[in-house]
Amino acid sequence: MLAVSGLLGIGYEVVVVRVLSQLNEDTVYTFALLLAVYLVGTSMGAACYQRWLRRWNEERLSTVLPGVLAAACLLGLAALWTAPMLKAGTIGLVSTGFAAALGAEALLAAAAFGLPTLAMGAWFSHLGAQAMGQGVAFGRALAVNTVGAAMAAPLFGVVVAPWCGPKTALLLIAGGYLAAAMVGARAWRRPTVAPMKATAAATSTATPTTATATGTSTAAAMGTAIGTAAAMVALALMAILGAPLAFVDLPDGAHLVSYAEGSMAAVSVVEDVAGVARLRINNRQQEGSSASLFVDGRQALLPVLLHPAPRRALFLGLGTGATSGVAAQEPSLQVDAVELLPEVIDASPHFTRALGLDAALPRLVAADARRFVRASEARYDVIVSDNFHPARSGSGALYTREHFAAVRERLAPRGLFCQWLPLHQLDLDSLRSVTRAFLAVYPEAIAVLAANSLETPVIGLVGRREADAWRGAASSTSTSTLSAWHARVELSPARRDGRTLADFGIEDEFAMLGAIVAGPRSLAAFAGKFPMNTDDRPIVAYLAPRLVYAPASTPKERLFEFLHQVSAAPSDVGLKAPDEARRLAAYWRARDRFLEAGRSARPVTDPAAMLAQVGDPLLEALRLSPDFRPAYDPLLQMANALAPRDAAAARRVLIALREAQPGRPEAAQALQAMGP
Repeated sequence: MLAVSGLLGIGYEVVVVRVLSQLNEDTVYTFALLLAVYLVGTSMGAACYQRWLRRWNEERLSTVLPGVLAAACLLGLAALWTAPMLKAGTIGLVSTGFAAALGAEALLAAAAFGLPTLAMGAWFSHLGAQAMGQGVAFGRALAVNTVGAAMAAPLFGVVVAPWCGPKTALLLIAGGYLAAAMVGARAWRRPTVAPMKATAAATSTATPTTATATGTSTAAAMGTAIGTAAAMVALALMAILGAPLAFVDLPDGAHLVSYAEGSMAAVSVVEDVAGVARLRINNRQQEGSSASLFVDGRQALLPVLLHPAPRRALFLGLGTGATSGVAAQEPSLQVDAVELLPEVIDASPHFTRALGLDAALPRLVAADARRFVRASEARYDVIVSDNFHPARSGSGALYTREHFAAVRERLAPRGLFCQWLPLHQLDLDSLRSVTRAFLAVYPEAIAVLAANSLETPVIGLVGRREADAWRGAASSTSTSTLSAWHARVELSPARRDGRTLADFGIEDEFAMLGAIVAGPRSLAAFAGKFPMNTDDRPIVAYLAPRLVYAPASTPKERLFEFLHQVSAAPSDVGLKAPDEARRLAAYWRARDRFLEAGRSARPVTDPAAMLAQVGDPLLEALRLSPDFRPAYDPLLQMANALAPRDAAAARRVLIALREAQPGRPEAAQALQAMGP
């Protein structure tokens, strides 16, 4: 029974934590709260046993306590069904903030763990007292209980919950407690049965005390039988009528494409009314969508293009498969992708087919990224690490100095590593900690901006295996020139999916190098002496969740604060010629002006109103650099939309575009189409 109590008790904890991970934020604070509630509950149950229950009939307690545990587990299961409403109601009543958010998670933990852990603590204490009463040392009793507990995670977490679902797993645990109660009932009922050879004379001479005891035992036996029958009925009703413990938030008009319960997480694909599919892990974490191909593709192509001639690439993290899938369309590139969750691998074909990335697929490996880079003996020219959500428990370990050093060991000579960082999920202090850890391994690292998105900005830290590799980064020579970078873009072979680099906003060498926002000296100044994220000092695991619970700034504000504190120089990528350096620096200034224009813009449907907000800043960006293209297309679209009702205003914009970038024909063609 000691082994059974450990097996069922930890099994209940494992399954409940899995269910609540679909409702909570899954940070280090989340799991600390769950563990705290579990431990406090079992401790209080043990104290109650010592204070009040130890004087009870020992054999009756052997039945009552596991029976109470079975009922408590059923109540905990009912609490999990109502958990979404409970959390929503709690958040609606309390103010926002870090403490309030943790309080809501603690309330869910108490609802699911409160009563069961009280009974668990009492039953374990009772079993321990019984063992000691029979001469068994408490240490041995604890060891037997621990053996059962150690079996719980693989049995319920890896086998039962994924195969049968969390609801069935919890019902099996409640049924296990009920079976333990029935075993105990048989043990204490046996003395009340008259011996087979009892004589009529012995029966007739029974004393009143004996009769009273027999009646009491019979009544207790009947009560136990009734309670057992009621629990069995409740188990059957919950098994038949109870809904699965699968929580997936569906916006209005959306539908669930797929759902898979794995041994580590639940993975779902949700498609909205516009046909956009999104990949979710545990209902909380969005891992990409079918509408983010442009940014996902750039996260593959920018690192690949920054290497002069890559042959093998490794992607740590799969998500929708778009990033590694875009890289796999390069005919000269062999791509491997490592993903922790097999269910994510199974869901990725839905996205790669819809995005037209199934002409060539990467080799997929189901493995832990940290362990893979330590165990593999392969060498890669380019390694790209996905922008893992830093607040989720365990993800911070992928941003440590030790992990970055292990990745460096997997790089081939002159190899390149890019670590993407989601600034919309990362505070600046966590970014400083990660940056300092990265610079400790790659001292000549640079930072790039994945795209010009202000709502979901993504920063990439890019480092090379050799500290001086940027000097000849664009070619096999010892120096870098714009012509070499131009050749790297223009001479890229035709892609298997038929798309071009221009489809991802990489029309030329300036569009590629224009993504650079910081050089190594600037990054070092930004990181300062902030403690670096390491395995034994996991700064990010404790800092990043605060942004999830109580954000103190917007992603846009964090992006501009970062950009205002860093800078880049053309020499950071090996450009020495004054004219080339001037053109690249002008492009960077135009990019910054373009971003500033979007900072204060408010989306409106009226093209005249939108032009009034951003027209002058965008034209200024174009005049700063004739090589800067991103501001051209929005102005062209606004002019074309404005032409039917205000031809004069549209003409002024088109003329300005033609003068700012005479090399592009679109404005001149639009003017010609408008007529004189």
